[in-house]
Amino acid sequence: MNTTKSILVGVDYSDQSRNALLAASRIANSRSLPLVCFHVLDKELLGQFKKMDTETEQGILNFAHEKVATFIRDTIGTAHNIATEVLVGNPFKVTLEQIEKHHVNTLVLGSGGYSSDDGHHVGALASRCVRKAPVEVLLVRNYQDHPFESIVACVDFSENSNRAVHRAAVLASQDKAKLKLIHVFRPSAFAETEMGWMGPAFPLTLDNNIQENLNERVAGFAARIASQYNLPDVSSDVISAPSIHRGIWEALKTMEADLVVLGTRGRTGFKSLLLGTTAEGLINHTPCSALTIKPEDFHYSLT
Repeated sequence: MNTTKSILVGVDYSDQSRNALLAASRIANSRSLPLVCFHVLDKELLGQFKKMDTETEQGILNFAHEKVATFIRDTIGTAHNIATEVLVGNPFKVTLEQIEKHHVNTLVLGSGGYSSDDGHHVGALASRCVRKAPVEVLLVRNYQDHPFESIVACVDFSENSNRAVHRAAVLASQDKAKLKLIHVFRPSAFAETEMGWMGPAFPLTLDNNIQENLNERVAGFAARIASQYNLPDVSSDVISAPSIHRGIWEALKTMEADLVVLGTRGRTGFKSLLLGTTAEGLINHTPCSALTIKPEDFHYSLT
C-alpha cells in the first residue's frame, strides 16, 4: 500500500484558491511531495443529478474535470505532476476522505480578503477544516499571489508551539522570507477569564523582570532556529498586551506579516476543546494568511 505523504489543495476558481494552488505547489516542490488538487461540486447540483440521465451527469463531470485542468494549467503551467479529483458530496466530508485517501500532510485552502469591519471572511469549509481536519491547514488570502515575505510564528513554549515554529522556519527557508518569533506577555493588571472577558488580577511587582527573562528566552529560541535552518533573518519580540489575541493581531498589522503560524491546543473534535479563544479569534480576524498546526495526537472522525 502506498503511504507517501501528499499536499492537498482545494480549488473553486476564485482568486484565493488560485493563490492557494500557487502556495501548495511551492510547498510540494520544496518537499518533493505529490500535489493533489480537488474540486467539490455543490450539493444543489448533486440534487439536480437525480433528474438527469447518466450521459448528462457524466458530461457535467467531464466539463468540471476540464475546467479544473485549465485552472491548474493557467495558474502553475504544465511542468507539474498533479493528481486531480472532481467529487460530488458534502464538502467537509469529501475533504476528510481526500485527506485519508492521499495520506495528506498539509491541506491548503483559499480564504477571502481582510476587512477591518468584518474580518477574515473564512468560509464554512475552511473554518471546519481548521477546527477538525487531522492535518495542518494553510489558509491563503486572495491577495497572496507571491511567495511569503514576512512570517510570524507565535510562541508560548508548549510542545505544539515549538512544532509551529519549526514549520514556520521551513516555510521561511522555502520562500526566503523573514521570520519573527513573538510571545505575548500579559501584564499583571489584566487577566483573561475562561469566559473571554478581561478582569482584574492580583498585582505583581516583577513584571519587568518577567518580561526581560521572556525576551532572553525567545531570543535564544530564535537564535537556535536561525542556526538550525541556516536562516539569515530571524528576529524575536515579547509584546505586552492585555490579551494574547489582541497582542498578536496588533503585531501582525505592525509587522505587515503575510503569514502567521500558530499551534492549536485541542486533541479531539469537540468544538469546545479545539482552538481556544486565542487561535479561534486569530483565524477569523488575522490580517494575513494563516497556518494552523495541530498536536501530534489530534484526531477527529465523522463516525
